[in-house]
Amino acid sequence: MGPPEAAVSSGHMLPLAFLSETVRPMSMLDQHRRQMAREREKRLRLSKDVQTISRRLSEKRPKIAKAATESTSKSRQREVDRLERDLLRAEGKVVDHDKAIATLQNKIDKEEDADQKKRDQIDVLRQRDRVRRDQVVDRDLDSLAETASTLSARLTEVEAFSLSTLARAVANDPVRRQYDVFLSFATPDLTAAGNLRDELHARGLNVWMVDAQVGLGESLVTGIDNGIGSSRCGICFVTPAYVNPDRFWPRQELAALIMGRKRVIPVISGLGFDEVEAFSSLLGDRKGLSTDTHGLDEIADLIVKSVGGGTSGA
Repeated sequence: MGPPEAAVSSGHMLPLAFLSETVRPMSMLDQHRRQMAREREKRLRLSKDVQTISRRLSEKRPKIAKAATESTSKSRQREVDRLERDLLRAEGKVVDHDKAIATLQNKIDKEEDADQKKRDQIDVLRQRDRVRRDQVVDRDLDSLAETASTLSARLTEVEAFSLSTLARAVANDPVRRQYDVFLSFATPDLTAAGNLRDELHARGLNVWMVDAQVGLGESLVTGIDNGIGSSRCGICFVTPAYVNPDRFWPRQELAALIMGRKRVIPVISGLGFDEVEAFSSLLGDRKGLSTDTHGLDEIADLIVKSVGGGTSGA
């Protein structure tokens, strides 16, 4: 029997040559990024398990002293002991995943550095090519000027403008765009955070915000991870809702920003800096802005001045 000539997909016959051309191997960097997303999802699930076990322990422990009989007390104590063992195991798994995430982050950093070096080398080659092209253009223009002088002719204003336009088009390469700011906020502050985003947009900054960038049915973990990775810096809109210990996502986003070595600017509303310090010493250590002393428009002006012009305006 000879080799198959086609593969079946959705009831249609596709040539194997076509399939081999359309399937591309995934780069090592993409593999690491996918693995990172999976590890972070596992880590989030384990963190929720730790929270659940801790909550059950806090409910079970007081019941030991309230037991009506000694046997009931011993039974409840055994249940508490079992939960404590489960908590230790779950916390150990969280630590193991943190180590795995840190290892993957190191690999991603190395791959990104290698990719950046390749891009830099390509940019150098492109620049050399531009210089060579410019030299050729200069020689051609010199030759044209000499010929024009001999023939007592000159370029018209329209011809000169066309040459200038062509030179600018050749010299300017497209710039890869990314987000300027990742905006972290608590859900109850959606309106106020949206106002800050609008102020930043009006000043030319491209802002990543979960309500606009993650659609229905899409993974929050993957979306937030990609948003942080593609942003130049982070802004944490820190409010009483943001520091509420019952809220899960603000802490996770802040941790991801700091682990990703992003510049983080706290914008504080309704809190003092000491309260921010109590919530997170890493966040409280960073110079920030407060709505008690500045309006959102002033805050946006100061952020633009600090982080520079927007990528959307490049």
